Amino acid sequence: MNATRWGFEGPPAEAYSRVTNPERFAPLHPAALAQLQRLQDQFDVERVEDYEPVRGLTQVDLARPSVKLIPADSKAAPIFVAFTKFPSLILRCGLLVELGFPACGCEACDETAEGELQRLTDVIDDVVQGRFRESIRIPLWGEAELSWEFSSTTHRMGGGVRIARSRARAVVKDHGTSVEWAAWPLKSGSLSVNA
Repeated sequence: MNATRWGFEGPPAEAYSRVTNPERFAPLHPAALAQLQRLQDQFDVERVEDYEPVRGLTQVDLARPSVKLIPADSKAAPIFVAFTKFPSLILRCGLLVELGFPACGCEACDETAEGELQRLTDVIDDVVQGRFRESIRIPLWGEAELSWEFSSTTHRMGGGVRIARSRARAVVKDHGTSVEWAAWPLKSGSLSVNA
């Protein structure tokens, strides 16, 4: 949220239910595509494009095919980006982490394309450079809980996301309760690991 716009009192209540000028986020799509192409050029990854439905968001209309980059090293986290008609981006990374860019889009939050692009870049850089961890806690009763950490971003930690016990058990069975993702492997001939 942009605190300077609303001042000390914060945004008016009606600002939380209004989304004006969603087109301000249109620059996210070409910028994300350029970033994904740069990653594909620099790292040893497989690129898959498809109109894959966004898990858990059945009402999302996609503006173009989603892009998934799968590193050659299975210890490195894959990245999946969906391009919505809002226009916005949905980023999935690793096993279960899913983030929206913008996170909301309402007037109260007052997000900008520039701010969201920086946040996206920070998260992707952390994933690519192996500065990303996710973990699952399965309590005795109730739903499981997902938490994650990006080592250097403004979106550093997240958690408290509830997931179905059956889904959590399947992930834990294959990957354990915590995964510390490795850095993406460079293509031969690439000079830098800076994403």
